[in-house]
Amino acid sequence: MANPDTSPAPTLFDRATHPPDRVLLATVIGLTAFGLVMVYSASFVEAAVFKSNPFYYALRQMTGALIGFGMMFAMQRIDHRIWQRYSIHLMAGALLLLAAVLILPASMTEVNGSRSWIRFGEGWLGIFSIQPSEFAKLAMIIYFAHWLSRRSHRLGNVTYGLAPFAVMLGFICGLIMLQPDLGTTIVMVLIGGAIFFAAGANLLHVGGAALLGAMAFWALIVTFRSGRWEAFLDPWSRASAEGYQIIHSLYALGSGGIFGQGVGMSRQKYLWLPQPHTDTIYAIIGEEWGLLGTIGILIAFVIIAARGYRIAARAPSPFAALVAVGITSWLVFQAFINIAVTVALIPFTGLTLPFLSYGSSSLISCLMAVGILLNISRHVDRSEPVSTTAKRYHHTEPATSDLVGWRNWRSRVSGLSRRQRAR
Repeated sequence: MANPDTSPAPTLFDRATHPPDRVLLATVIGLTAFGLVMVYSASFVEAAVFKSNPFYYALRQMTGALIGFGMMFAMQRIDHRIWQRYSIHLMAGALLLLAAVLILPASMTEVNGSRSWIRFGEGWLGIFSIQPSEFAKLAMIIYFAHWLSRRSHRLGNVTYGLAPFAVMLGFICGLIMLQPDLGTTIVMVLIGGAIFFAAGANLLHVGGAALLGAMAFWALIVTFRSGRWEAFLDPWSRASAEGYQIIHSLYALGSGGIFGQGVGMSRQKYLWLPQPHTDTIYAIIGEEWGLLGTIGILIAFVIIAARGYRIAARAPSPFAALVAVGITSWLVFQAFINIAVTVALIPFTGLTLPFLSYGSSSLISCLMAVGILLNISRHVDRSEPVSTTAKRYHHTEPATSDLVGWRNWRSRVSGLSRRQRAR
């Protein structure tokens, strides 16, 4: 493994000879292509009624996919170490955009009562608006990966580890909650927690922070979103209000059976299920593709998790490993939260399903993140299987594959950092 102090300085365009992770790439391309089909199928009724064009949302999503794939393949060619240099700049830009949605006129930022967008115009292809919180996720991952990789040996100290990390994460989440956007805030906290855990944080600190986070979530739900909590406990008690979307989501899933009603044959998208092409597209997939279709989506995200954490376990540096952990956790956590909401396992949060739901900002940011993950995969150690590597280090030093496992209350990333400083 190369010593970062003596390895060549990163250049803009990567010269690594390894191909990117083909399984991850194929899975993401397949999900995105399937998402384009489902966005059209789920949205053409609403688009025809309210936009006078059944292709309105599908064309916008296709534009986002083209931009996203272009960005993904560009990111896959850019050396991932470049982002370490500009982590502060990226985070500062993200914070400025998050603050801008609170300062700019509501006519430019507000949609459905949430000030989460910046619209520069009403372009027919919808390329003149962005949702800053989607890009803030990637900026936060890069920033925290850089910050924590430099402090891994001091994370056990509350003053230098947990306290400043909690303040920074709290500031970012505070800006998002002011929009308000509870769902994105939850994802941000989970991403930050995953990176902090992988960087080598004390388990007691992680557990305490998780407990405080759960209590804060409970307080927010009960205090500010009590209707959603009541609808979660008994949707039919609020069938004409917060429970309406949950009920029709369950109707869609239940009517799909094992094999589904067929592509384009959903009934709930005929103005029964609100926003069927965004937050609850998984319910339309269940109605048209049945149980087999929904299981297929779950398997796809399990593959993304397996490949992403595998890349993190073999990453060439602590920074790369933490970026891989953050990106993988983002995509997988957000997907399973969206799915859990759709099947009424947790209260409604209003998150998109990565690669599948309508939303250009979400699609572009997810594909950009995958591009960085693919670039890291071009630098992994492929000389031997992970299991062999683990055996080789078993009696001498922490295994390089033990990223999300723990030895002596430390993660693989911290162990890797100590070994590189010793060389």
